[in-house]
Amino acid sequence: MHSRQSTWVNISRAYWGLALWLTLLLWPGLCPAGVWRDPKIEELVVAGTDRLLNLDYPEAEKVFSRLSDLDSTGLLAQLYGAFVKLARVQDREATPEELDAFLVTLTTITGKAEEQLKRTPEDPDLLLFLGMAWGSKAMIDGVRGNYLSTYEGIKRTRRYFEACLQHQPTRYDAYYGLGLYDYTLSRLSWFYRPFVHLLLPPGDRERGLRALALAGERGTATRMLAKFALLQTYTGLEKDYGRALPLAEELLRRFPGNPELYFQAALVYSELGRFTEALEVGRRIRANLEQERHHFKREMLSRYFQLMGKMYMDHGDYLTALSFFRKTIEQPTTRYAWVTAWAWTRTGMIHDLLGERGEATKSYQMALAVKTDGMAKDVARQYLDEPYRKEAARQTAPAVGGQKEDKGTP
Repeated sequence: MHSRQSTWVNISRAYWGLALWLTLLLWPGLCPAGVWRDPKIEELVVAGTDRLLNLDYPEAEKVFSRLSDLDSTGLLAQLYGAFVKLARVQDREATPEELDAFLVTLTTITGKAEEQLKRTPEDPDLLLFLGMAWGSKAMIDGVRGNYLSTYEGIKRTRRYFEACLQHQPTRYDAYYGLGLYDYTLSRLSWFYRPFVHLLLPPGDRERGLRALALAGERGTATRMLAKFALLQTYTGLEKDYGRALPLAEELLRRFPGNPELYFQAALVYSELGRFTEALEVGRRIRANLEQERHHFKREMLSRYFQLMGKMYMDHGDYLTALSFFRKTIEQPTTRYAWVTAWAWTRTGMIHDLLGERGEATKSYQMALAVKTDGMAKDVARQYLDEPYRKEAARQTAPAVGGQKEDKGTP
């Protein structure tokens, strides 16, 4: 059974990648009315955001610093500068003290925004901002174990997004948040659904996917982020690699400095049987790791080995796959503990395919012993009860999502 905390994190974590920084991007109360809607400011915001998604923090800082030329208060440049610092923090594990400091900031910001909303209750920009801000706060509350605050934040998030669209149906960025809400809650496990639905309206999987696609097609600030979310969704619980392929290729071309996209693209190619292309992406990952380029860090080696094992497993070369999984297991890291769990789980799956049930059972038990939560453990539990069979496996997907990194990605 999953830990109670992981469930709350799963509900709220989906907002982390976007909402926390959009809290900064969309904050209208810190500059003169109308200034933040200036097309020149929007252009700088989009350009800076692209650099952030590419994890190019120095260039993002340069772009955002130019906002001071367009805002006499200087607050916008300060605000986006603060966001870059926040993004840098997310590039590693944030400390509890850092998360608590963000909570204090978000509490102050949402309070000021709601005071302003009393004066302009139908302002779609302000409603959109509040949805993002409360989504951010819900995420951090979930990570910190403030469960009642998490529920309250999610409720307000949904309410503000719906109000935004009620007043301006073409504000497509709001569909990003609603899509995440619908999809995430629709994929909760049966164990938690009754309890969660006592406090929150149920989600809708199809509606969630449609909303994310709409944000990806017509959104402004959320367009690229919606595509990120769809890619992770299609390679995760949906296992729809055909839909994932154009997203993976587009995003990798646009953001070649983001390691996550290499892992996603390799996974998609492998699942679609395009082994040569998968190996080529794997080669690029290894080269980047060896030179430590583009935020490829040595601690990602275990993830790389697990990816290669997964690719060779898909290709039917089980002995080579096992050798890569062994390398993953031999160099575990705290940050990528979920990778170790996957290596043990997939080792067990191969032993099942080879008719070695005893070894398979041991591997699944080792996966469950890893100190992490996520899909790898769900799969290990499933095949502890019933041996893995390749044909049946493609037809099923675990009902519970894992940590942000753990959505079926190697």
